[in-house]
Amino acid sequence: GQFRVASGMEVSVPTGDTVADRAARRAIAIVAEVRHLRLTMQVHQADAGRPAAIRFERSGTGEGEAYRLSIKRDGIVVSAASDAGLRNGAMTLAQVLTSDARETDVVAVPLLDIADRPRFGWRGVMLDVARHMLSIAEIERIVDQMAQHKLNVLQLHLTDDQGWRIEIKRYPELTRIGAWRTGPSTGSAADAQRYGGFYTQADLRGLVAYAADRGVTIVPEIDLPGHGQAAVAAYPALGVLGDRPPVSINWGVNPYLFDASDRTIDVVKAVLDEVMAIFPSTYIHVGGDEAIKQQWQASPVIQARIRELGLKDEDALQSWFIDTLGRYLAEHQRRLIGWDEILEGGLPPSASVMSWRGEAGAVAAAAQGHDVVLSPSPTMYLNNLESTSGDEPPGRLEVQPLSAIYRYDPMPAGIAADRAQHVLGVQANLWSEHIVGP
Repeated sequence: GQFRVASGMEVSVPTGDTVADRAARRAIAIVAEVRHLRLTMQVHQADAGRPAAIRFERSGTGEGEAYRLSIKRDGIVVSAASDAGLRNGAMTLAQVLTSDARETDVVAVPLLDIADRPRFGWRGVMLDVARHMLSIAEIERIVDQMAQHKLNVLQLHLTDDQGWRIEIKRYPELTRIGAWRTGPSTGSAADAQRYGGFYTQADLRGLVAYAADRGVTIVPEIDLPGHGQAAVAAYPALGVLGDRPPVSINWGVNPYLFDASDRTIDVVKAVLDEVMAIFPSTYIHVGGDEAIKQQWQASPVIQARIRELGLKDEDALQSWFIDTLGRYLAEHQRRLIGWDEILEGGLPPSASVMSWRGEAGAVAAAAQGHDVVLSPSPTMYLNNLESTSGDEPPGRLEVQPLSAIYRYDPMPAGIAADRAQHVLGVQANLWSEHIVGP
């Protein structure tokens, strides 16, 4: 059988339930945009005398992000116990009502009963706004699209060799100098045009609120101790050599590392203080990737620091660096997550791992009892080419079709059943070397 949804039908939500109200309104807006089917919110309470054709209800059953969508001959009910569940149910309702894009005043939908919950709690997207910056409005549009697809974590890659994009009030040179470079080009060679910009703390607080209203948590990334050239350009004392390099105009892996002195650690902690004041997320991403160690290896000061700390080598120093930050974050009820290089030299007990160099990092970290997010290259990298077609937009030279992402199962076979609970979820990454705009 079918239920016919017609323009003018009413949608109800529980009295005073602002989350349900906003979720319902977003579903209504999507349906109106795609199919020009105009539903109304004239009835704002589920306990009205005449029930609305489409009702949102709070249900005491179901855990976490679970919801139920029931379509019967007498109407449609979206029910969930949690805010996240109601948002998920609203988006599924919008999907059911927009199975095609034909404009119409009436949509016939099949009778059905869906009881659904996500398999993983972390369903993420990473945006590299360090190499090429997106406006807040552009990021908000991506947040809207994420919410429609029930993706709930947006990682912002805010710092790299090519730019520092977050205002840190205690250290203004990070954006006065570190946010600007020549060369907005894609791929390789830069041109002479000045390029850059940064997000104020007010910008980011507004974005955090916008995303939270749609069920998306923003996880900030401050890349440490590698990918630090923009920071060292702003404050040379943060680096190893003491010189002031330019903000990088080249892609790839650059050699500038943060120093490992107490002074530099104190600066990093102060930066994290301001980051935590903006972003309420449980996780703070500290990078940890591609920290090539030549500068540390060649520095007598760093070598003395390794001996002072009783460490074996430079990999162990990076482990100490990350562990120090992890303990600091834990003191503030936050959790550290980093790319899988933080496994090198021993994984700090406070860390979670984002596995990008295949799945081996996730398998090893989970075996040691650490939580992991699967984000393996090339499968989960959105900046690869979709095809070899002549009209393909620029990207990394490897062809990796979107269908491979749909096929990917983020539960590696190498993770034992008794360690499966450590798999938080999966994330797709969009690095922006080749991407100037949305």
